Amino acid sequence: MDEIERIQRRYEERDASAALTGFWSLGSPAVLHAAQERERVVLAALKARAIDLRALRVLDVGCGLGVEFPNYLRWGSAAANLVGVDLSHARLLHAARRFGVPVVQASGAALPFADASFDLVVQNVVFSSIVDDSMRRKTAAEMLRVLRPGGHLLWYDAFRTRSSDPHFRTVPRAEICGLFESVDWSFDTLTSDLGITVRAQRWLGDWSLPLLDGCRVLRTHLLGLGVKR
Repeated sequence: MDEIERIQRRYEERDASAALTGFWSLGSPAVLHAAQERERVVLAALKARAIDLRALRVLDVGCGLGVEFPNYLRWGSAAANLVGVDLSHARLLHAARRFGVPVVQASGAALPFADASFDLVVQNVVFSSIVDDSMRRKTAAEMLRVLRPGGHLLWYDAFRTRSSDPHFRTVPRAEICGLFESVDWSFDTLTSDLGITVRAQRWLGDWSLPLLDGCRVLRTHLLGLGVKR
């Protein structure tokens, strides 16, 4: 089985598991809290760089079910300027029907777009699902190819984990910088370990969630905004 087939099969298994899909639901106070924290950090980063999404072409690599599309629209993007790419036809069909955003079935390692055709390229927890080094390098190279000089990359992914899942591999800051050598990055750490925050919220209540945010050793993800030189 090659890496693309492995990823496709893994996400089919995830989508078929009520336990997995339910864990990541925004109906969970801990998951909702993490999503709101990430949105605040993203908006602050966009504002700091004076990035106005209203006129930008945006590519979401590994868009899946399109769960990030409402964020881009809320942040100012026009649906016509958004494009989602994913390996899964079923996921893309769901995303297109629900949000009306153009989608394309393709691998991130072989993007069917012209050079420098996007102003912002985004990936959310995609690279941690790619365990093969070669595919990681190809995906990074393709993201850079379709991004115009002076355009931005928006990154969110795990840099550490307590998980032993063989289908999940973290992406430390040094690897990100190595994969995207022509990008100048700014990073923030965020997202307290969800296994811990889910239990804390259940046992102690919602007040425990912002308290845990202040404990840097519990943070598992990097939020990066970079500009292509």
